[in-house]
Amino acid sequence: MFLYKKKYYFQKNYWIYITIIIFIITIDFYSKKWILNNLNIYEKQKIFLILNIFHVHNFGAAFNILSDQGGWQKYFLSIFSIVIILIICSKIIKLKKIDKNKIYSYSMILAGAIGNLIDRIYYGFVIDFIDLHIKHYHFPTFNIADCSIFFGMIILIKNSYSN
Repeated sequence: MFLYKKKYYFQKNYWIYITIIIFIITIDFYSKKWILNNLNIYEKQKIFLILNIFHVHNFGAAFNILSDQGGWQKYFLSIFSIVIILIICSKIIKLKKIDKNKIYSYSMILAGAIGNLIDRIYYGFVIDFIDLHIKHYHFPTFNIADCSIFFGMIILIKNSYSN
């Protein structure tokens, strides 16, 4: 009888994904730290025609969902984030070499989730500051972690439809 030992791609090339995760978390952390140290809350600085830096605090989830709930949402969203992070870690570890793009996308989602979780635990809110607008339409203000989650999801969805 032969014992079959599964070899996971993540375990072989873990350093690539860990580097991506650490890089995104670091950029997210220091960009938020810069915002806290250099802009007052609700202060806005114009960068380009369609881009402002606008310092806001998000006490809820995406699009300020649950932000007006009196504080319990901090714990709920933190626990929810931890569960999502553990699920994504499990998925990354189990993926095989042929799922390289999925591992990259999950790594980006994971980094963004960790970045926002750090804010939520440390400050009690998430620091948002990227304000995109076209004429009078403003997208909801976001941060680097949100970008990472968004692009990770785009890659994941694109790969799901291309297979």
